[in-house]
Amino acid sequence: MHVMKRNFLVVDNNLAVCLMLKSWLVKKGYNAETATDVSTAKQMVRNQPYDLIVVDVKMPDIDGFTFLSWVKKFDPDILVIMMTGYADIESAIASMKSGASDYISKPIEPEHFFQKIDEAFQSQLNRQRKDFCCNEMIKPPGKVYAELLQYLENVVDQKNHLLITGSRGSGKASIVRYLHEKGYDQSQPLVTVDLEQIESEMEPRRSLTGSTAKVSLLMDRFVEARGGMIYICNAELLDLNLQTKLLSMLTRQSRSDDFVQVVISSVKEKKVLQKVLIPKFYALLEKNSVELPDIKGEKEVIDAFTNHFLKLSNFILNKEIKGLEPELKEQFYSYPWNGNIQELKSMILKAVLLTESGRIPATLASELFGKEETRKEEKSQSISSIQKLRKENYEKEKIIEALTFAKGNKTMAASILHIDRKTLYNKMKLYKIST
Repeated sequence: MHVMKRNFLVVDNNLAVCLMLKSWLVKKGYNAETATDVSTAKQMVRNQPYDLIVVDVKMPDIDGFTFLSWVKKFDPDILVIMMTGYADIESAIASMKSGASDYISKPIEPEHFFQKIDEAFQSQLNRQRKDFCCNEMIKPPGKVYAELLQYLENVVDQKNHLLITGSRGSGKASIVRYLHEKGYDQSQPLVTVDLEQIESEMEPRRSLTGSTAKVSLLMDRFVEARGGMIYICNAELLDLNLQTKLLSMLTRQSRSDDFVQVVISSVKEKKVLQKVLIPKFYALLEKNSVELPDIKGEKEVIDAFTNHFLKLSNFILNKEIKGLEPELKEQFYSYPWNGNIQELKSMILKAVLLTESGRIPATLASELFGKEETRKEEKSQSISSIQKLRKENYEKEKIIEALTFAKGNKTMAASILHIDRKTLYNKMKLYKIST
């Protein structure tokens, strides 16, 4: 079975301990790095999306508890296992109270070490399934969404490839996560290929790269996705070579343990895709396809998503906002929602952050919607979003804006941007954004 690689950081002032634990992790197929002081470790955490950190309680420059506290503030999704001295019960208890996932006493045995790691990830998974930060598929009322969910159930059962079309923010990524969560074990991969991001990253060095490089990257991602799912965003950007290669891969692969289910999405309508994709490739994709609806004017749908995101925002921000004032709710119904579900989610997060009373007041309308000129500008930006998102400065500004709004909380910023935490880290590194 193909297992997704996790990223580990081992922090201990004893280099021998670092190298020993690193060798164990690498032999198990994990990515592992080491640091012998906390200052170096902090810089590494800023630059890389680690899944789990193993750190000694007693460090010479800054103690392990202080580092643990910093990690939890920087990114609460990173798991931390504290290393303590033999029979050091007080440190062990203090570790757990400070937010550590677990502790382990030295000297460390390999079997016990990996048992602690497995338990930490399992506990995290259980928490994610219970809280509102998990990739829950919201099920609004109405015939359109009922038929959509019924269709998706069939896709899950049959492991069919799927084409998803819909406006920006209409929930394409959420559909993909739902399909993976329902159809696969958590250890089976979900690999995302964002063609728009690839185009942006290749733009500065276009003379040195081209379609061949993109085909090579796609093949690498396909290998990573063996036994699971690959999600390819922005199908309208697939050039002829990529389409030909994908068509070959899709038609030739067998339904073995290495079978890769392919989901492709686009903001373009089917009639537009039919003109830019080669006939055989489009015909293959069109066999199983869904079109996601816009939420504009759909009162019941807007209410359902508003209530869900209100609960999510209360959970993230530790608040107890009960709802919207009636006047503001009416404005929600008439608002164009060019960014659809994602724009609604971001707006509710912002509203909850700014609200001190029990309900989101109508007086926040100007703060949430902006002036009429701003709304026109946003509509213009939505129409030309593909072109503008290719520009590095535009995307960089959006990331900085989200991080500022989230007060540096990476999980919340990623949620606002509708990307996963690892993608946020990669983009921060690409654009040299520090917090």
